[in-house]
Amino acid sequence: MPRRIYPLNALRAFEASARQLSFVRASEELSVTPAAVSHQVKRLEEYLGQPLFRRLPRGLLLTESGQLLLSELSDVFLRLDSAMERVIESDSRGTITLSVAPTFAVMWLIPRLQKFYTLNPDIDVRISTSLGLADFQRDDYDAAIRLGSGEWIGLEATKLFDESVTPMCSPRLLEGADPLMTPDDLGKHVLLHNHSMDYDPDAPTWQSWLEAAGASGVDASRGTHFSLPDHGLQASIDGAGVVLGWRFLAAKDIESGRVVEPFDLALPLGSSFYLVYPEAHSLRPNIAAFRDWLVQEVRES
Repeated sequence: MPRRIYPLNALRAFEASARQLSFVRASEELSVTPAAVSHQVKRLEEYLGQPLFRRLPRGLLLTESGQLLLSELSDVFLRLDSAMERVIESDSRGTITLSVAPTFAVMWLIPRLQKFYTLNPDIDVRISTSLGLADFQRDDYDAAIRLGSGEWIGLEATKLFDESVTPMCSPRLLEGADPLMTPDDLGKHVLLHNHSMDYDPDAPTWQSWLEAAGASGVDASRGTHFSLPDHGLQASIDGAGVVLGWRFLAAKDIESGRVVEPFDLALPLGSSFYLVYPEAHSLRPNIAAFRDWLVQEVRES
């Protein structure tokens, strides 16, 4: 049989009033007005078809029906509070299911995850890589890392970092028969293209970078084309050409000397990386721990 639908707000108002024997003190506990508490109790009495209180000039007295309901209801609310606490406590451990763009996962997140596990040994991170946006209503994701403006309806968004692009190449291309010394020298090298931002008409391309640098004699349409920025970066590390690389994500490769930035000019990507999650997840201890770790890790890097 289907379960009956009970007036839960009215039951909570009655339970607080019955413990306090006062609508005023119950209203202070529930952060509502005394009139609202009295109205909810009256609604419950109408629902049950019998009075639960005797209303006296100096306070309240429980009727026999009120005493019976209070004895059962107090235990119900205690068990409910206990169940909620167990859920919240369990959520501070367990797992975080995270949706991440493949490039961010490979170039930035995965190399640093061991630091998170060291600080939070009770929390496991499950990473699902996808180029599409996480659908929190359809898919079982706790959080996601997105590239965008930071404005998504119904989601909390914590900004991680901005991104910019600049030419990057193997140090070997700075030497040899056609050393890369000026932007015009790019005409003698293979350009490596990344198409992951093609959906954004304002995102920088080789054409826009060459124009900003005042380069001449360079055909921006030629070269090798990739769908993801980490593929182009790896090709540049291998000496296959010059990529318009993402500076923040490539920071470790730059610091290690695997790639170099031959020119000072960098153009903003126009989008930033954010950790996002439904507003209902904002109080989860494991989400807060992961968010705080990400923010600190960005600051240190």
